[in-house]
Amino acid sequence: MRPSRKSILGLMGLGGLLWCLAWPEIGGITPLAFVAWVPVLLGMELVQQRAGAARVRVVPYIYLAAFTWNLGCTWWFVLVSEPIATRLLSVGGPVLINALLMTIPWWFRHRVRRCLGTLWSDLALVAAWLTYERLHHAWDLQWPWLCMGNVFGGRPAWVQWYEVTGMLGGSLWLWLVNLVVFRIIMAHRAGQPVRLHLVATCVALGVPLVVSLWRFHTYAERGPAMGVVAVQPNLDPYSVKFHTAPLEQLDRMLDLAGTGMDTTVKLVLLPETALQESSTVDPRSTPPTFIGLWENDLAASRSAQRIKAWQSQYPQVAVLAGMSSYQLLAPTAEPPIYARPLPGTDHFFTASNAALFIGTDGVPRYYRKSKLVASVEQMPFERVLGGLDELAIDLGGTTGSLAPQQERTVFHDARARLAIAPAICYESVFGEHVAGHVRNGANLIAVITNDGWWGTSPGYRQHLTFSSLRAIETRRAVARSANTGISCAFDQRGVMHDPTEWWVADAVRLSVRLNDRITFYVRYGDLIGRIALVITLALLCAAVVLPWWCRKRPRRTQNRGTRRAMAPSGPSKRTT
Repeated sequence: MRPSRKSILGLMGLGGLLWCLAWPEIGGITPLAFVAWVPVLLGMELVQQRAGAARVRVVPYIYLAAFTWNLGCTWWFVLVSEPIATRLLSVGGPVLINALLMTIPWWFRHRVRRCLGTLWSDLALVAAWLTYERLHHAWDLQWPWLCMGNVFGGRPAWVQWYEVTGMLGGSLWLWLVNLVVFRIIMAHRAGQPVRLHLVATCVALGVPLVVSLWRFHTYAERGPAMGVVAVQPNLDPYSVKFHTAPLEQLDRMLDLAGTGMDTTVKLVLLPETALQESSTVDPRSTPPTFIGLWENDLAASRSAQRIKAWQSQYPQVAVLAGMSSYQLLAPTAEPPIYARPLPGTDHFFTASNAALFIGTDGVPRYYRKSKLVASVEQMPFERVLGGLDELAIDLGGTTGSLAPQQERTVFHDARARLAIAPAICYESVFGEHVAGHVRNGANLIAVITNDGWWGTSPGYRQHLTFSSLRAIETRRAVARSANTGISCAFDQRGVMHDPTEWWVADAVRLSVRLNDRITFYVRYGDLIGRIALVITLALLCAAVVLPWWCRKRPRRTQNRGTRRAMAPSGPSKRTT
């Protein structure tokens, strides 16, 4: 009987729904992730049966599953307080484009199946998906939010081996279990024995889980203990944060920090864009005169001076604060694509979402956010498109592309033996990026974020779970300061401690340990992703070359037979 299209679409929709139910802060039923792809795999078998020998169109069916997953887990994008057209763009871009990208590994599986067979097609699907997840961390439309391994953000006890594999290890684990379960169903439907498949399922599911639980309960945190005060000022990003006196806001934050101080505290965290100043510059004076948060002379800013004055009361305390900063470029320098002309002059400047660190030595240092949000902080493919800054969503007081930083800066404070990896908001989603800071010597991860743009939706709670995974991968404690949302600490096992409440001004004192040991993942990065890329390229070459070879071979055989038939007959040497 020919499968109906409705049954196929139902299976695809079910697969996307299972992913939504498994995802943190949407359904939160994590075990469903181990079977979420099974309905989609079964649906693809029905698609093959329905098409028969005809050409199979796999992308529309897979797109339904991917779209359901993306929309169900990131619908909260539409809550941004912008005009309705901008809202639809903000949710439509990630959902529509990301869902389309998710269909590529499935299309690749179909092509490899036609050329190399079913066994190779499963390998192609897994390798192509892991390649997609890895590459989705490093291009202008980077959006690794829905990478499969992130589903365990709320279950740190299940994935302690992320210290070896990173997040992609979780994606690989889920694929193995999904495929084995799918093979059990297919074998049962064909009347074949399933005992071996059941054993494989138990091994694929049970061994990583048992190893992780053992590691979770036996791991002992390393390094000396230290106190951190994370300030949560709770400033409405739409009506207050960018519309009231910046220095009054800073004074309020420092007053909050003072309520949490004791002798163990060595670091105070202020959230993303905590520092905002009206900035001006006169490049024609000698030397140039800077007023505000100019990276050329941060010590001259009133914010830095206020912080240093506050530190005089607590000389043992360093301060890390988010800021919106600027940099005046030298007139002889070639301005980068994201540079902006300085009105009334022939100079250019750049704007950044950055972090200001003032250690116990009183010297200001800065770090620019490196992983920028597409269409919010960076116009995708700006070198090609350019001139589209007016389409950027204003989620930080400044529209248009911001200046990134390539180096993985670590903030050192010798007095407290501190080496801080700054992660500004979205950067906490990128495992290998944070690992780069740790490789450069960081013994603590500090996440500073806003998290107030999408209200009480699942967005800010999903964002929180990524810090748990970064703690496991690096075995570094994470101290987190949010403008509003959840400010807290994660220990080296990824367990959350002392969370604040939503929409409450607070300053929470956190206890963290400073670990200097390097994990396998930090040392070698995403090995799984690199291996998957090699396998994908090899299968792609095979899928292209083999059909061509098969088409050429019959012609060669036919030509060889024709030449033999036309050859003159005569006595052979043996007859002679």
